[in-house]
Amino acid sequence: MKPSDFQKTIQCQFDCKLKRVVRGIVRNYRKELRRRRNKEIAFCEIPEIVIEKLAVWDEYEGDYTAFQVCGIEIRVLDDELAEALKSLPERERDIVLMYFFLDMSDMEIGKKFNIDRSSSYRSRRKSLDTIRKKLKEKSQNE
Repeated sequence: MKPSDFQKTIQCQFDCKLKRVVRGIVRNYRKELRRRRNKEIAFCEIPEIVIEKLAVWDEYEGDYTAFQVCGIEIRVLDDELAEALKSLPERERDIVLMYFFLDMSDMEIGKKFNIDRSSSYRSRRKSLDTIRKKLKEKSQNE
């Protein structure tokens, strides 16, 4: 049976519409690929610094030593440093921890302990020298 002219016309119109739809889908697919190529970056091309910022590390109580200073818990991860800090008198340890971990100036530390700035500075320097000696001794013993 031979299709009539009307059926042939309908088939051609359907074929034309189908081709338009396929071209639109292909165009959208290529557009999406181009957008991804411009916006996305391969994981292997990301700088190491950015990856480290995205990392999340679990912390367990056994991984650090905690010190209480001014009602704030300060966590020290290095065991050798924590041992050296424990060996200091409490006041000197607090001065060192306030300076390095709480970013307090010598003047602020002096106000906390009712001492002048220079006494706070001398105490901190003396404590740092003591810590340095203990860490040197420990490294030489190993």
